[in-house]
Amino acid sequence: MSNFYITVILWSLEYTVPPIILSCTKTAQISIHWFYIKYMGFKLLLVFNNRHFHSLLGNLVSAFLNVLSFAILVRLLSLSAFGEWVLFIGTYTVLDQIRTALLQSGIIKFYTGVDEKTGREVAGSAWYLVLILTGIYLLLNLIAGLILYNFFDETWRFFMRWLGVMMVVSVPFNVASWFLQAEHRFDKILQIRFWQNGGFLVLILVFHFFGTVTLPYVLVAYMTGLAATSGFTLLKGWTKVRTVVHSTKKQVIILVKYGWLIVGSMISSGFLNYSDNFLIRTMISPAAVAIYSIPQKFMEVIEIILRSFVATAQPTLSGAANRNEWPEVSRAFSRYTGVVSIVIIPFIIGMIVFTQPLIIILAGRAYLPATDVVRIFLLCAFLYPIDRFIGVALDMINRPLTNFYKNFIKLVLNIIGDIVFIRLFHDVRWVAFGSLLNMVFCVVIGYYMLKKYVPFTTGEIIRLGWAECLVMLEKVTGKLKLVK
Repeated sequence: MSNFYITVILWSLEYTVPPIILSCTKTAQISIHWFYIKYMGFKLLLVFNNRHFHSLLGNLVSAFLNVLSFAILVRLLSLSAFGEWVLFIGTYTVLDQIRTALLQSGIIKFYTGVDEKTGREVAGSAWYLVLILTGIYLLLNLIAGLILYNFFDETWRFFMRWLGVMMVVSVPFNVASWFLQAEHRFDKILQIRFWQNGGFLVLILVFHFFGTVTLPYVLVAYMTGLAATSGFTLLKGWTKVRTVVHSTKKQVIILVKYGWLIVGSMISSGFLNYSDNFLIRTMISPAAVAIYSIPQKFMEVIEIILRSFVATAQPTLSGAANRNEWPEVSRAFSRYTGVVSIVIIPFIIGMIVFTQPLIIILAGRAYLPATDVVRIFLLCAFLYPIDRFIGVALDMINRPLTNFYKNFIKLVLNIIGDIVFIRLFHDVRWVAFGSLLNMVFCVVIGYYMLKKYVPFTTGEIIRLGWAECLVMLEKVTGKLKLVK
């Protein structure tokens, strides 16, 4: 019975029943209305209470806070200083990606769906490895700081003093995120991302209020955000740090063997943007790095969608491969690749049309020279989904070496292209154009690499992707109708 009909019936009773009964009826009306509100709220919750939405929301929150921090910093720092910050945070990100590559996929593969004893052993072994690797980082950071001290300017000397500390304080929340992803607890990952990115943003605003936004203070703000997030995950008990006593040699070897090849693959992939920034800074200027960083923020819109689906695709592909259900692996790959490829099309077209207004909103008119670079990157983004899911599928079907070869070829071609185009044209637009050519070439290579193990076609990707889009739309509209 709808809310309208309940109101009409009770309104009519006001003129037909004795006052004492009417009083009871009005009480009933309040109760019925309250029940109706709670019922509709529950129905609305069903629309959003699922792992896909939590994963997407986590990436949305993270990206929104990241872009907001970016938009503030790009206005508070000089062009050259901002370029230095982009390169430094890229250095930290590459090191963090190596650690993530070694352990994240292995945890998802070997921790998910196992018995309690094996789960403790996997968790403990992961902690053992992450502590060893972080210790190696600290040692290398010390050696690099001593040997290369005279080659760094004062800014980079300060950065290098704190790089190792950043790697240490980020350990707990990173490990917690890996286990929560394996458990499909994307609602908790959302909280972690909020703490990390929100803490950094708040501190930047505080420093701005006191007029002290310089590169050292930006680094302090970022590192404090990492430490606060790790403290939060430790208090919540999400890190499973106590399982380190259950680590076993067998599980350590399994994780290392599986993760080592993925490390190579992720290093190759992660170094793509880093190599661009490094070569642009070395061969052009830090200010050119700042210009080149603008399209990377536009790509965050695509990455939000990609990361959300990749996070849910990994366990699905891995589970089907572990059961030797290769037709299901093919369907899952085609479905995920197709649906993301279709979903991102309107976003890409919209950003191409409104590139200049969006740049002004994001960074200001000083960064309008990045317009052509942004549009070239957006053309490249059409191929992001198939490129990413080819890599994910190769890792999840236990072919990380093949994925490593694919990404290594992409990295080598990218570096060669950067050097050639910068020497010929001395223009970041040609660096972006080289990245576009490289993406097209490597998608073709990856396509045939995956087809050796998983039977799929471009037609299946389009057909299953479109069908999945219709299913998702039907689910959302169906649940919203229930709410109405």
